[in-house]
Order: sequence, then structure tokens, then C-alpha cells
Amino acid sequence: MLIFAEMCVNLQPNCDKVIFRSMKRYISTLCTMLACAMLVTSCLKDGDTNDTQYYNDTAVALFKLATVNRYVHTTSSTGADSVYKKTLSDPVVFTIDQAQCKIYNTDSLPSDVDVNHILATISSKNSGTVVINYPAADGTDSLLYYSSTDSIDFEKLRDLRVYAQDASAYRSYQVTINVHKAKTGVLLWEQKSAADLPVDAKKALWEQAAETAGMNLIGYGAAEGYAFANDGMLMVSYDNGETWTADSLDEDAAWLPTSNYAFASWPFAANDSTDYQLLVGANDNQSEACVVWRKIAEYSMRRLVSKWVLVPLEDHNHYYLPKMENLNLVYFNGMVLAIGNDKKIYISRDQGITWKTDSKYALPTELGTSNVTATTDENGYLWLVGKDTGEVWRGLIIE
Repeated sequence: MLIFAEMCVNLQPNCDKVIFRSMKRYISTLCTMLACAMLVTSCLKDGDTNDTQYYNDTAVALFKLATVNRYVHTTSSTGADSVYKKTLSDPVVFTIDQAQCKIYNTDSLPSDVDVNHILATISSKNSGTVVINYPAADGTDSLLYYSSTDSIDFEKLRDLRVYAQDASAYRSYQVTINVHKAKTGVLLWEQKSAADLPVDAKKALWEQAAETAGMNLIGYGAAEGYAFANDGMLMVSYDNGETWTADSLDEDAAWLPTSNYAFASWPFAANDSTDYQLLVGANDNQSEACVVWRKIAEYSMRRLVSKWVLVPLEDHNHYYLPKMENLNLVYFNGMVLAIGNDKKIYISRDQGITWKTDSKYALPTELGTSNVTATTDENGYLWLVGKDTGEVWRGLIIE
């Protein structure tokens, strides 16, 4: 006790300063702790309070068809019918009319699509909930949550709904899947009048030029025309018929068509400024089949000199183009068609090597003649004109 008292007496002069410094550190620490406690308390209160914002407006933002199946009917060469399933590959664009709450496609789907089992991709504004509404047996609404992996029966669908996040309201959309009423995948015909026929002014000019030169016009492409001279020579003109020269051949001219010839020209997909051309017809060197010549005609500034090439008829090729009268050759729907007096349409998908018939391509059943002229127009129509009957038919394929 004496020692402690002495120590206190000895420390007394500096004691107040020591206590003040100690209290200062303590108060600073205490303030820091209080501030942290208040911050933690504030955070805990924010966590306990539900301030999440829910939107009260929504709409369908995206609508498209993900998977659409087609059931295609075909007929074999023996006449047997068969059906196979394929998926519609072309994208279908839908319009969303927010003002009238309508969803529809302007380009109709093929007639053979299955509208009862379609996978759709649907998204909404502000994460609204998409609901499918089917009518129940008693006529009331039957609501199902939308799922991108579940097919929708659009034939049965009453409406498509999207509910707001706060469940205060929903929008109802009428969905219309437009489908072609006409059969797709086959050649459809309708009878027209002579006034509906497209006018080929360029062909008339080429015919006049060839006639003036004393030749018979074969046909014309984008930049050159062809005609047979009186001696059977194949002539070409590069200046709209002002001058004519003998064209180049890779075989003897004796293999050129001598009667019932036909010509077709179309843009060659592999190269710009290039036409693929076919010349077919009868020749005594082949008893049953037409001779087929092809030419890849370039008309660019740095074009290569091209020539006519005879397509050989192989012994194993039983799909040749038979000889016939009133022969026509047209490029239609991405293929070459040959139409003659046997009332059949022969199709070549390999640029003239093989020729086959197909049940999808048939002449009008009411066609009253086998003597026709065939042509196409820039709108994708195939036209037939009866030379002796004057009847006019227009054909179209809806894929």
C-alpha cells in the first residue's frame, strides 16, 4: 500500500494527461462501434422490408414458330401413294399487332402442315407470364402455362394470354396461323384469257432479226441469240441480230437437232453474268431420244469463249427425253421442263442429263389439245397456249 501510494504520488503530475488520452481513444473506438451497429441494423431492416418492384404492364414481345411438321403426299412411278414427314425449313415471319392484340403471319404456310402440334418461341415484356388458353369441355377457359418444349394446338387455341408480374392484369391475343387452302407441292392450273398472256417483246425483236437474215430463231439469252441457217449451221449474234456468225461446237454439226427443237436459257447460279443454256430436238443419229446440247454462255467484260457441248446419251441411262412433236423447253421452279404432244411434262434436275416425269407436274386435265406453246414469266408462272384451240392456262407451284 505504501509503495502504491508512493507511485501514485510520483505519477500525479502526468496522470490527467494519461487519462485524457485513454478516454479519447475509448470514445473514438466507441463511436466507430456505434456507427457499425447502426449500419448493420439498417441493413437488417432493409432485408426484412419487402421493397421488390413488380411491373403492372406486359405484352408479347416475340412470337415465332420453332418446329412445324409437314406431311407430304407422293405418288411413285407405279402409282402407289405414300406419306412422309418433313420439317418446314423456311422461316415464318409473324406480325404482332399490339393495338388490336392480334398475332398473324402474312405469308401462308403450306397446306400440308400440322397446325395441331407446333413448337413456338414466345417471349414477353417485363417478364410477364405467358399462358395458353384452350376451351374446356364445358366451354370455360382452361389455362396452361406456356413451355417452349410443349407443342401448341393452334386449331384449338382460344387465345394467348400474358399476365403482368404483379398479377393485376393480363393481355389477351388472338393468334391466327394462315395456311394455304390450295394444295401445295403440285402444279396448280387456272384457265385465263388471251388478254392475260405476258408479252415477250424481246422475243419478237429476235424473231424479226433472224427472219431478216433468212434464218429460223432458236432462242435467246441475256446477251446473245441463236438461229439455224438454211444449211443447218448454228449461228449466234451478240448485237441483237445485226450480225450473225457460226457458233463453236465440240462435236460434229451433224449431231445438231434437225426438227422439233426447243431452247431454254436461265441465269447460271455458279457465276455472275453467265447463262446456262440447253438446246434439244430430234436427230436421225438417235432413234428414240432427243439430242441434248448445252452451253455455259458468259457475257462479262473478261468472258471466256464458250462453245456448245453435246451431252452424251449413256447406254445405262433409261431416263432420256423422248422424241416428240410440238416440243417446248422452259425453266420453271428451279428445273427444266420439256412439254410436247404426248401430254406429259418431263423434268430435268441435272441440266439435261436425265429426264423424268413426276406426279407433281401434270398438265391441266381439261386441256383440249396436245399442240401447245409453253412459256414462263418473271412472276414465276408457267403459261400454256393451245395453238389450235386458243385456250390459255396459267400454272403455279406453291411450296
